[in-house]
Amino acid sequence: MDINKTITNNLTKIFKGGLDLSSMYSSISGAAGKEINPFDTDSVGADTSFDIIVKGKKEVIFVPKIKNKNERDWMVQKVAAHVDNHLDELKENIVPFYDEDLKATWTTTIKKHAISSAESYVVEAAVAKGFDLRIVFSAKGLTAGGKLPDPHELMTACLILKQEIIPFTRINNMDPEDRDKEWKKIVDGLYGVAGDIVGGSGLPGFYLEKERINPDLVNLAKAISVSNTIVTKLKGARVDTIWQTGKQWAQEIRKYDVSKDDIKHYNSSDIVVKFEASGSMHYWGISLKKANLSGDEPTLLNKPMYGAKGFITKRIDSTDNTKIDKSKKTFFCGAMKLKHGEVYKKKKIGAMNIKELLKGADASFVGNDKADMLKGQGEYKSNPNIYFKTMNDVFLKNFDGDREFFEDFLDTIFKFKMATYLKDAVFHFSLITGIGDVKKGKIIARPTVEKWHDTTTEVFKNMFGDEDNTTFRLVPGINKQGKAQGQAYEKGATAAKLFYDMRIGKPGGEHSIVTLEVRYKGALTAEPQFQVFMSMAKNGFKSVYKKTAAKLSNKPRW
Repeated sequence: MDINKTITNNLTKIFKGGLDLSSMYSSISGAAGKEINPFDTDSVGADTSFDIIVKGKKEVIFVPKIKNKNERDWMVQKVAAHVDNHLDELKENIVPFYDEDLKATWTTTIKKHAISSAESYVVEAAVAKGFDLRIVFSAKGLTAGGKLPDPHELMTACLILKQEIIPFTRINNMDPEDRDKEWKKIVDGLYGVAGDIVGGSGLPGFYLEKERINPDLVNLAKAISVSNTIVTKLKGARVDTIWQTGKQWAQEIRKYDVSKDDIKHYNSSDIVVKFEASGSMHYWGISLKKANLSGDEPTLLNKPMYGAKGFITKRIDSTDNTKIDKSKKTFFCGAMKLKHGEVYKKKKIGAMNIKELLKGADASFVGNDKADMLKGQGEYKSNPNIYFKTMNDVFLKNFDGDREFFEDFLDTIFKFKMATYLKDAVFHFSLITGIGDVKKGKIIARPTVEKWHDTTTEVFKNMFGDEDNTTFRLVPGINKQGKAQGQAYEKGATAAKLFYDMRIGKPGGEHSIVTLEVRYKGALTAEPQFQVFMSMAKNGFKSVYKKTAAKLSNKPRW
């Protein structure tokens, strides 16, 4: 019997425990287009209408059905991470049916396969050349519509404009059919007033498909988290106008779109609410973030670290920039030679310019292979990541202990100098995180996390104004959970990233303000991004902010 037929006839013996296919896909299934249909191990056939395809004599292809075709890559990445963790288990389970002498070489990769226009996770086994067995984890999308825009900002603006508190707990307690109708009614109502939001964008994303049948409840949950808080804080003040600023700042509010140094849009408000309070018109700029229920902090800032548009590039001298560029070329040249030898696509690797090297590297390294290359591990251990090490060394040399950089950098995130730039008492600013999700059809919207500019300004005024706060530390190797984690270039690194903790305070008693991560977000042809997260440390910014907010609680908000 052909090996692929043997595998499909013995699925429950091979894919069991942590590899159980139905359980695996059920656990990965998400929301907002990421819903995966129940996987049927008896659905075996010759095309993608089936869940399992037996192709030729050596291939078994799994084709679960996911709601939105644009989420296929997301699902394949999730599957790859799961199966990678159980690969030894898979090899062991398959021995009675294949490779009883344990001579096969196993490889895994994420790559294109003829079964799908999206990438697939491919597991191959071979005793000799080629492959004896190929297991392909692919996916098929159920809806063909293009990528839907993120509706979070516009949904939030519509809810605020209606000035209604959404009683999600009461709605959750309804009969499931009535509950679903109520959510649909609410989103239909928001859809109807979206045209009143000046500069509004994201309307098609209110639903999971172009036919406007199923509302995007995940984004609605996060929007409710924000709007319920804002409507409460407005205390009945009449909302006059709401602007969404993503496309452009309208004429009336353009004066608030100030720049600072090399930052064109220093005012990062996603929406601006004009309202009347105490006999005067006010403008409330809101920078919106969103988070799920896990408690992870959202990204506060996401920018290239170095390169032509790098945040750090203009703040270091040309000698350091040259060091970084040189180490980058040397590192990727070494990686490409280990992968391909001296020649790639008929051209000597050593003669390639950096653009050619990065293009070749981006095509050559994917999945775990890419991670190993960036960490200098596995077959790439002779080529340590001198590029990331040089970035780390330059960053620490220039900015560890640099008070001016700390003040400038943190102001870019928290806008605590907003009043200095605007000089307008009727403009207010908040950084707000909406926290919500959907569980079994029920919306869970937790109280939003707000950083009000008056309180934030007071926090940093005290920090930078206290002569005892002489320590401005960039501590390397601390992740966003506040735990030690090796840098990408260090032996035994578990992530292809650089980690830092920014601390301010008296020596030995510093407050952790934010944590930074530097990593490749996607293509190797782009610059590594540095992401900023609010510190979760017990003695960190959140703790100091909470104490300061309590002291200012009696101060009028408007």
